[in-house]
Amino acid sequence: MDLPETHRSGRPEMAVSATAAVGAAASVFAWAACCVLPLALSLAGFSFAGVALIASMRGWLTVLAVVALLAGWMLHWRRLRMCRREDACRRPSRLAAGLLVAATVLVMLSLVWQPLIEPWILLRLAAGQ
Repeated sequence: MDLPETHRSGRPEMAVSATAAVGAAASVFAWAACCVLPLALSLAGFSFAGVALIASMRGWLTVLAVVALLAGWMLHWRRLRMCRREDACRRPSRLAAGLLVAATVLVMLSLVWQPLIEPWILLRLAAGQ
């Protein structure tokens, strides 16, 4: 027997929120993998040879993170709107909302990484050599 929409758990929202957060973190990591991460690791005496593969996928990772983030916010807002109309509705979890906020911050960070953050960090790393 299929339960009505108002009695279903928030599992889809949580899954999409977690996916958006992981995707956003991967996007930021991929942008850092281009220049900043290898330079910082080499200054510390470490090598991270596989970083070039990750850096080559940064555009796609960012697009996928944005799509997951938009889907997460859409599900979150849809559930909020539905719960305003129905008293028996289960409100979205605070954890899912927190993951969406964190993912939004990380996606914004990945979008401004190359034009703003990377040059600033590279100057600081070059001065430390």
